[in-house]
Amino acid sequence: MAFVIISCSKKEEPEPAMGDQVAGTYTLTKVSLGPLGIDYPYTDPSSGVKSSGKIEIAKVADDKATASITFIDTDKAGKVTEDKTSLGEATLKKAATGEIEAYSGTTKIGTYSNSVLSLSFVDPDSKLLVTITGKK
Repeated sequence: MAFVIISCSKKEEPEPAMGDQVAGTYTLTKVSLGPLGIDYPYTDPSSGVKSSGKIEIAKVADDKATASITFIDTDKAGKVTEDKTSLGEATLKKAATGEIEAYSGTTKIGTYSNSVLSLSFVDPDSKLLVTITGKK
């Protein structure tokens, strides 16, 4: 009797381009201004307005993406107001940790890892660091 052993090796699938990995819509989970942070969605206890938001990332190239953020307010009567802002284009780089980092010029402005996106910038008025976090 002869036994034949067949070994099936899985071919390593190539990792998707960074632009493809970060592209998508993220639900806003937190906005921080300096040491103060607000978890989203948030309901203002005095007005009853519910605030939520989303971050939309679009692939421009394998190593570039654009972002926009939309803040959504819903009042007690159900009226929805949206405020959308373009955040511009960023260059994507793979960090040694495996995270994808976003840069504006030489300034690091964001990270993406495990479906969580974090964007940071200095507020021109208060000079405090603003961090926006979202989850895919």
